[in-house]
Amino acid sequence: MLKRTNSNLQNGVNYDYFSDFSKEFSTSQFNPKHQALKITYIYSLIGILWILLSDNLVQVLIKEQSIIFVISILKGWVYVFITSVLIFLLVFTAMKRVIDLQVELEEINAIHEAEILERRKAEEDINKLNDELESKVLKRTIQLKEKNDILDKSNTLFSAILESSPQVIIFALDSNYCYLAFNKKHKDAMQEIWGKEIKIGMNMLDVIGRHVDSYKAKANFDRALAGESFTLTEEYGDEMLSRLFWQDYYSPVFSNDRKVIGLTCFVLNISDRVQVEVSLKEKERFLRESQKIANIGSYVIDLKTKAWKGSPEINKIFGIDKTYPHTSESWVGLIHPDSRTKFFDYHSEVETQNKRFDYEYKIIRINDGKERWILGFGDVEFDNQRKAIRVIGTIQDITKHKEADEEILYLGYHDKLTGLYNRRFYEEEIRRLDTERNLPISIIIGDVNGLKLVNDAFGHDKGDELLQKAAASIQSACRIDDIVARWGGDEFVILLPKTKPEEAENIVNRIKELYSNEQVNALNVSISFGWDTKRKIDEDILKVLKSAEDYMYKHKIVANEGMRGNSINTITKTLHEKNPREEQHSKRVSELCQNIGKAIGFSEIEVSQLKVAGLLHDIGKIAIEEGILNKPGKLTELERDEIMRHPDIGYRILSTSHDMLELADCILAHHERWDGAGYPKGLKGEAIPRVARIIALADSYDAMTSERPYRKALSEEEAFQEIRKNSGTQFDPEITRIFVEKILVKRWD
Repeated sequence: MLKRTNSNLQNGVNYDYFSDFSKEFSTSQFNPKHQALKITYIYSLIGILWILLSDNLVQVLIKEQSIIFVISILKGWVYVFITSVLIFLLVFTAMKRVIDLQVELEEINAIHEAEILERRKAEEDINKLNDELESKVLKRTIQLKEKNDILDKSNTLFSAILESSPQVIIFALDSNYCYLAFNKKHKDAMQEIWGKEIKIGMNMLDVIGRHVDSYKAKANFDRALAGESFTLTEEYGDEMLSRLFWQDYYSPVFSNDRKVIGLTCFVLNISDRVQVEVSLKEKERFLRESQKIANIGSYVIDLKTKAWKGSPEINKIFGIDKTYPHTSESWVGLIHPDSRTKFFDYHSEVETQNKRFDYEYKIIRINDGKERWILGFGDVEFDNQRKAIRVIGTIQDITKHKEADEEILYLGYHDKLTGLYNRRFYEEEIRRLDTERNLPISIIIGDVNGLKLVNDAFGHDKGDELLQKAAASIQSACRIDDIVARWGGDEFVILLPKTKPEEAENIVNRIKELYSNEQVNALNVSISFGWDTKRKIDEDILKVLKSAEDYMYKHKIVANEGMRGNSINTITKTLHEKNPREEQHSKRVSELCQNIGKAIGFSEIEVSQLKVAGLLHDIGKIAIEEGILNKPGKLTELERDEIMRHPDIGYRILSTSHDMLELADCILAHHERWDGAGYPKGLKGEAIPRVARIIALADSYDAMTSERPYRKALSEEEAFQEIRKNSGTQFDPEITRIFVEKILVKRWD
């Protein structure tokens, strides 16, 4: 009903709503006939029930008619009273209900009348709003048309701007990576790079294909579609066509409700710029590496602000970091106190004379406190008033060069091995000191005995040690003003100004006392000395030097004869102490050599020589490393070559003694073979000294029958068969036959 009324109001139709509602209410909720019938039914039911019940009860209880009559009258009055009360109550209730319904109906009608008024007012407002809306729609339509015209103009202008930017690539994609827009530059670039023509709506990732660049592009697109704006530099393109560098500017595109609906990208082809930057960076890298290698740092000093800037290498040279104050005062603080005054004087001279800065000075590094030498180059810039405003230059750490120069200067006048002055310095000093005021001038010449023997027996390292110990003894015995120099390989010279002969002799005695307890590999240090003195100015100083040298050689001849024998004995003893097995081997070989000599018919002297030869045949092993001599396994080729040196070393050791010269040749050849396949010279047959052939046989037999770390000893029979087999190839056949028959007492046939 309300819906219909609302519809009627909207359609402008008027109904008597209250009358309609009253009719409906009266028929449905309060029917008079129904109420009257209800009262009649109740009254009739009560009357009937009362008459029946009361009459039957009176007849049962009372028998007299007079009393029954009275009771009947009373019954009537009671009935009238009760029914009157009931009728009153029923009528009162019904009337009260009617009144309540009327009041409720009046309230409802009042409410509906208010609603009707509101609806009518609303209808009027709606009509008014419709009019206003029509007016606004018309106005908005006009505005939209005007804005569309402006937008068309803007789009035309924007398109013109995009297409007029020859260096800018622009494109826009939706959230599915499909093209919304792009300029001609982008279209041409895609054609150039990927060989494909693009159109609106095409998927850009499909255009790129499965190339690795597709994954890179998608990652960038997703960043923008996630709402991020960013810039990056990337390399894209098919290597077969074109590989270019691009500067990309990505931005998301938002809807009115701030949802990302796409992206835009502005791209610059920066390949040329990248190539230039790469070239510049490469040049900068070369410059930095060059500066690093050369220990060169560059700097700029602003003379107005007193501040300076420098390359990383300059910080390394100074031993500072970025936190160190970069001021003129801090720079001065780096300069060594000994160099500051000269530095300031030179700097003032540069500014005054307008010349280039080129100066060496010393600094103290901050991080480690080390002193370093610096070479500074620079130019001073001046303003229009010729006032210095800036210094631009480089510094180079030349400490190593300075140290090298000092070392060169030092080595120019010093012997590197001993630290004493060298011959050059001595020759300059002897000319300088050869004056009358330095008379008398004494000269001592010293020659180290046994140097060659030590070099041959123990190696040049031990020979150097011998020279160093000799030099230390000489230097320690001399005075501060004395000139001590290494004259040659094993010779030393001492120049003693204002020194008498007896004083020179005292110095020699002090030197001998100092080296008396010095040894090198159990060999005592020994030096032969000679000295002479210039007493008059007209004497030739060089003749005095020659006289001292001759005197020294006389002493050396005597000293060497006694020393050589002692040295050989010492070397032999040292070898046997180092390797006791060699001692036993040498003794057995010596005994075998003597027996073979006696069997051949040698004289007693020759047998004695054989005895010594057998004892000394392996003396050259003194210079072979102990690890090689005692190696339990198979020797390497290099180790075999080292072992094969021992005959030559033994020869050089023994040849230092005149008494051992003949024996030295035998020691040199004791590993030669009868067939010429031996070493070191490959001698053959009778060209091999007979003593050497005897040593070779005795040495081999003892080696076969002695147990070694790498094999067991052979039996006498096995050794005999081995020697017999090698007779005429390795061994002298005649000596072998005599050895077998007379020493081993076996049949040769």
